[in-house]
Amino acid sequence: MIVGVLLIAVVAAKTCASRDTEVSSDQAEEIAREAVDFEPNQVMVRFLPQGADSRPYWAVSLSIKAADGTLENVTVVVVNAETGGIEEIRREG
Repeated sequence: MIVGVLLIAVVAAKTCASRDTEVSSDQAEEIAREAVDFEPNQVMVRFLPQGADSRPYWAVSLSIKAADGTLENVTVVVVNAETGGIEEIRREG
């Protein structure tokens, strides 16, 4: 039983520490803005630990909201939260 409690404590500590990243959400947004060829007026940043070892990434959604409410140039830039490198750029529509 003690081993189980210790295992849970280690997993919880690792999970909590995973948000302690080298790259902040503001830095990830700046990196993503530099990766697109338009000036977004709508930005959303989400923290995404991915993979079996929960590597930290920032998913930065950039778009232009038109006057009629539709979104144009919807682009998601996935930024490695440890290195600041761009892992993926996905454009929709």
